[in-house]
Amino acid sequence: MRTLIIFVFVAVVFTSAVAQSSFPALLAEKPASEHQDKLMLFGQFVGSWTFDGVEYRDDGSRRTDKGEIYFHWVLQGRAIQDVFLETERSDSEPKMYGSTVRFYDPKSDSWWVTYIDPVFGVVRALTGRKIGTEIVMQGKLSDGSPIRWIFSGIQPNSFHWYGEKLSGKRWHIYEELWAHRV
Repeated sequence: MRTLIIFVFVAVVFTSAVAQSSFPALLAEKPASEHQDKLMLFGQFVGSWTFDGVEYRDDGSRRTDKGEIYFHWVLQGRAIQDVFLETERSDSEPKMYGSTVRFYDPKSDSWWVTYIDPVFGVVRALTGRKIGTEIVMQGKLSDGSPIRWIFSGIQPNSFHWYGEKLSGKRWHIYEELWAHRV
C-alpha cells in the first residue's frame, strides 16, 4: 500500500510538472488575487483526494466504487479543475473518468460549473454557490430533470459529496462519496 501511495504521489507530481511545462497556459500555482476570497470556496479542495462512493439505482440496487480526485488551479488561477477517476467498481461497467471546470462569476456572485465524462458521453452544466455550510450546484439531467450536487461536511482533510435528482416533489440521492485528502 505504501508503495502504491508513493507511486501515485510521484505520478501526480510528474504529470503536473509535465503538464505545466508542456501546457503552461492551463495550470496555475495559486488563485488569482482579484477574487481570491471567493475563489477559495472551491480552492479549499486543491490537492489530491481518494474516495469511497455509492450509486443508488432506480431499481433499488446499488453499486460501490473507489477512486481518486485531483483538484488544481487553472486558467491563471481564475478557475479550478478536477480530474475524477474510478479505480475500483463493484460491477462490470466501465470505470468513470471525468473532469469538472469551475469558475467564479462576480456579476452573479455564483460559480459556473461544467462536468464532462467522455467514457459515458455526459456533459453537465450547473451553477453553484455556498448555502449555509454547504456548496450547492444546480443543473439538469439530459432529460431535463433537475439535479443538485452538494459538498457537505467540509473539513480540511475530508468532505462528503452527493448528487440528488428531483422525483415528483422529493429529492433523492442517486450518488454519494466520502473523500479524504491524500
